[in-house]
Amino acid sequence: MKALILCDGYGKKQSVNGGNSNALIALKEGFTVIDKLLLDLATVELREAVLLTGAPSRQLPKTLGNQRKGVKLSYEQAARTFEDIALVIAKMDDDVVVFDCGTVTDINLKKMMIKFTHSTTPVMIYSAMRPESSSSFERVSRAIFDGESSTVYGGIFCVRKGFDLRQFVLGDELEDVFPQLADLGKLDIYEEFNFWDTIYTEDGKKRILKEFHNKTAKPWGYEKVQIITELYLLKELYIREGYQSSYHYHKNKDETMLIVRGTGYIEFDDRREYFETGDTIHIKPYEKHTIVASTDTILFEASTPFLDDTTRVKDFYPVR
Repeated sequence: MKALILCDGYGKKQSVNGGNSNALIALKEGFTVIDKLLLDLATVELREAVLLTGAPSRQLPKTLGNQRKGVKLSYEQAARTFEDIALVIAKMDDDVVVFDCGTVTDINLKKMMIKFTHSTTPVMIYSAMRPESSSSFERVSRAIFDGESSTVYGGIFCVRKGFDLRQFVLGDELEDVFPQLADLGKLDIYEEFNFWDTIYTEDGKKRILKEFHNKTAKPWGYEKVQIITELYLLKELYIREGYQSSYHYHKNKDETMLIVRGTGYIEFDDRREYFETGDTIHIKPYEKHTIVASTDTILFEASTPFLDDTTRVKDFYPVR
């Protein structure tokens, strides 16, 4: 499978980044929207991505180069109409997963790809939790989902190799094809209700930047520093189903994990401790461990206040 990344807005989805590419909006210092997306791609071993951009052709290549986060990059410049996107997908000669760079999400991409592999439909779309205010994705969402639904089309979809979207006669907007495919029985839906929002509205952009002010994206999910004082440190960790943290230890930090949601286990040198919602697990300094999520897991890590006290023994993903 290869990836196609739609880097700029079109029509109702115009950039709110001062005319620059949406892909380069900084979620936090040194970490942009495209960095978040490429981290997710590398983690599921998708090594090739085409970036479709309507911005000046030198902007993204100059900033990103031909490889970033372990993903090989190539570039297409077009107006991002339905015809442009369908043509690029057809040229890629593989199953394709398409991302709208105007959205930011904690999607478990591995789970979506597995579902697509087992699906009999040629197209699958991502359905996310509807944010607080309307967005440019509302029109297609109303056409596919119940008008009162709490879900919204999430700006990510997969297309089977050999399925040519150009057979559908449409206007400029790509998403107009999805209701037609649903009516023909050619559309499947992957639902997930973790964080999702869009930068195509100022409110959405503000919510995304607020979300990331204390959030660090990881190959396995994320961590948020909730509180740090001279006496203690509190973090929120999200580990996606089928993922695990690095195998590591802390020289000084004494920590207790409270499982807020999910199931899995913590692997130590000499034992394995299984957990479910409501459990607590104590980890002492110098105890090597990795946290493995059997289902999407959120936990609170309460510890002594040593923020940068991690020695990694083994990483399970090619990038961080």
